[in-house]
Amino acid sequence: MASMLVCMPCVSAGAVSVSVDGNAEEWENVAMQESDSSKVEKWAVAQDDSYLYFYIQQNGGNQWGMPIDGTQIKFQYADGTTGSKTMLQFTNLAKEIRDGSYGLVDGAETAYEPSTEKGKYEVEAAVPKTFLADDDFTLSYCGASVVSEKIPDCKDISLPEKEEPVYKGITVDGTFSDWNAVSKTDVNVDVLEKMAVVFDGDYLYIYFKETDDGALTWSGAFSNGKFTIYTDTGRNTSFKLNKDSIDGIEGAKVAHSNKQYEIAIPAEAIKQYKETISVGYYMSDKMLIKDIANLKEDSSSDKSFSGIVYDGKYADWDYYPHDLVQYSTPGSKGGDAEAALYADGDVLYGHVRSTLHVNEGEFQPFAIRINEKDKYTINFRLVTVDKDGNINKDPQLKDLEKGTYEYYLWDLNSGSTATNINDPDAPIYGQMMVTYGVSSDEMEYKVDLEKLAKHFDMEASDMKIIQAHYVNIGGEWVTFAGTSTGPVMGLSLCAIAVIGGLYFKKHKIKVVK
Repeated sequence: MASMLVCMPCVSAGAVSVSVDGNAEEWENVAMQESDSSKVEKWAVAQDDSYLYFYIQQNGGNQWGMPIDGTQIKFQYADGTTGSKTMLQFTNLAKEIRDGSYGLVDGAETAYEPSTEKGKYEVEAAVPKTFLADDDFTLSYCGASVVSEKIPDCKDISLPEKEEPVYKGITVDGTFSDWNAVSKTDVNVDVLEKMAVVFDGDYLYIYFKETDDGALTWSGAFSNGKFTIYTDTGRNTSFKLNKDSIDGIEGAKVAHSNKQYEIAIPAEAIKQYKETISVGYYMSDKMLIKDIANLKEDSSSDKSFSGIVYDGKYADWDYYPHDLVQYSTPGSKGGDAEAALYADGDVLYGHVRSTLHVNEGEFQPFAIRINEKDKYTINFRLVTVDKDGNINKDPQLKDLEKGTYEYYLWDLNSGSTATNINDPDAPIYGQMMVTYGVSSDEMEYKVDLEKLAKHFDMEASDMKIIQAHYVNIGGEWVTFAGTSTGPVMGLSLCAIAVIGGLYFKKHKIKVVK
């Protein structure tokens, strides 16, 4: 951008200073000229002892093209002067001002910035008066003319009294003046310069300013323009940003103009949170703006966690921390799952909600690992048990009618020939309920930790870390770490653990029947 020029002298306390920086604030009390050009919405001119200053609001514009390039400011002198000093024209993305002979005007400066109005750019320019052939002239631009004696002087122009902007809500229309009352954060991450967030209870509003037009739509660690709303319970509500649409969240809206976006996400689309949410790139280690609270007190539901009841209803998992389990290269696909582990006394509970696979038997097989040691890993397959206790080792697991089904957890590698659950050698360690839905499958299970400890020839109190891995859903290990006041009991943490030696490729899985 051009260096800053300031009107001099500006002797009165109310006199305006015109800074050539693309900020149009100082032009609020200057008479605007109408334009007959589709390239220019309006314009104005001011002066001091040394410079002529121009303000132009152009229609459209970006780093690849500025509509005012080639437009001409013409001068008709009273003394009849002709030649190069009768014209000024903008060139090179409005970065240069040239005269009627296409020579650069010495000392001229320009600057521009995106407008808060949709599809417009604010342009400012300064031209030294040494360019003028005579002080008596008529200036014409885009169908309007101003005589030299009518050009206002900076010292006679004052800014209106400044009022602090008041937040009155956001309208997603590509005009950004309603964001004036919202504090913006200088992010400067990737191609994102600034952002702001407002959560008013009905919508989460997000403001982005990018470095290049459309750059955010392919930004992020995986260059796919995918962002997330991350909650304090570990949930991700992810979305793909486009210039004119939001993919992944029903009812979301976006408007884009002049390297700026405003987005509205319906509050009901945001996954469970207790007090705050954060916004950032999907699969990023750090959120860009963190700990955003709802402006409206949310008393609509009880967000406390009171333990788990194994019943296939899942609501008791709502406000318990979960981890992301992502299916493929981070961020490249939607439909990633969320999972959690919780231990109470001698029972381990697990929960998974999967949206990528639906009714595809994705919960078999899965593994439980103790203390991050591969030698303490058990792999489960799902079996069913009839009313007489008979075990079906190959039940239907996919393409079922929507509803909830119960299975038992059989040690996949046991080699057992037991056929009835009452057989003392039956390698059954727990139960799982699976609900097959329209857009997601959800399940919860329970595992007998005393029996699991016996399987590994250890004391239950030695099980400090318990992890689960769902091979057909994603690669992450979901972790529970607790104190050993019971077998595993106490403060629970959900975390993602790095996959160790036990990493299953889907095509290498062989289910033992």
